[in-house]
Amino acid sequence: MCADRILKVSDLAALLQKMLDDRPELSNLWVRGEISNFKKHAAGHLYFSIKDEKAAVRAVMFKSRAWSLNFLPRDGMDCLVRGYVSLYPREVMVQFYVEEIIPAGIGLQHLALEEIKKKLQEKGYFAPERKRPLPFLPRGLGVVTSPTGAAIRDIHHVVQRRYPGMPVILYPALVQGDKAAQEVAEGLRMLGAREDIDVIIVARGGGSMEDLGVFNTETVAEAVFKSPKPVISAVGHEIDYTITDLVADVRAATPTAAGELAVPVKDELFKALDKSREKLYHVLQNRLERERMRLGYLAGSGALNSPARWLRNYQEELAKQEVLLFDLLDGYLRNKRHELQVASGKLQSLSPLDTLARGFSICKDKNGRVVFRASQVELNETVGIQLFSGRLECVVTKKEDSGE
Repeated sequence: MCADRILKVSDLAALLQKMLDDRPELSNLWVRGEISNFKKHAAGHLYFSIKDEKAAVRAVMFKSRAWSLNFLPRDGMDCLVRGYVSLYPREVMVQFYVEEIIPAGIGLQHLALEEIKKKLQEKGYFAPERKRPLPFLPRGLGVVTSPTGAAIRDIHHVVQRRYPGMPVILYPALVQGDKAAQEVAEGLRMLGAREDIDVIIVARGGGSMEDLGVFNTETVAEAVFKSPKPVISAVGHEIDYTITDLVADVRAATPTAAGELAVPVKDELFKALDKSREKLYHVLQNRLERERMRLGYLAGSGALNSPARWLRNYQEELAKQEVLLFDLLDGYLRNKRHELQVASGKLQSLSPLDTLARGFSICKDKNGRVVFRASQVELNETVGIQLFSGRLECVVTKKEDSGE
């Protein structure tokens, strides 16, 4: 027996707990099973087991998580439980630490719904930047809903109350059942293709989550997403939220609220129009008054009675300015000509040809280098002499160096 390998029970517990905590697949998982031995502690913690026909695992849900439950678990309840697996070190017992509990039937629907939401989220269906504003005054409304439900009655009533005469075109569709999703999607496509419709309302009255299931389908979500016209979702009551609500350009809490969002109040528009017309009238009146006063001033000044005399002063002033302008231009040109002559004289004095013209010449040796001293050439060497006009080749027969 090796003494180094003998562990205390607490060390063993710590080792096992670390092994469990290091397994990422145990850190966040769903387990389906039946609740048994349920007990709610006075402190608010929930203790129970999760079991199936072959196994059971102890579980605990602390008060900080349990307060969010909208139901009280009980023995025999089939549930989906989310949490993580770790070790209760005091009893060296594997335990499931619960963070969320959902009854199995509802839970499976919830998980399926979450999968669809995640998929559509990744495709950008819920992106706020793709939401379109509603037209201020649509030419007509399209409504996709049941022809016999309360939703169409509520929408029609509120639209006609706010804007009498506004066209409301209904696409009758099932809003519940196996064929409902296809009919709602087809309605959105049909109404979206009409030129006389600028906004579409897809609506349904309240109901259970199962009743509203058609508005949680990908089929309807895709039709809303692809609609060429802005879509208002008015499904269920204020507390209900569906995938259609998330994809639509605007979500209304109820069908009645959708009608209020879709059209303005006609009477208020006319009142605003009257105010604008009155304001415009006053602006024009003020402008006319100012122009009338200006005309009166001009008439009193004699400009209109004898315009030729009124213009003569301006003609004389214009003639003076013309003479002044020509004088300035002439002075400017004289200065520039003088500057040009001075610059030309300086250039002429620096020119080599001008020096040669005065009788000087340039002597170069056989390599073309300018000869400054007699010592640069040898006797009998041929040198070139550049004159003002022409060039000579000469042989050096004698040289005298001044020594400078």
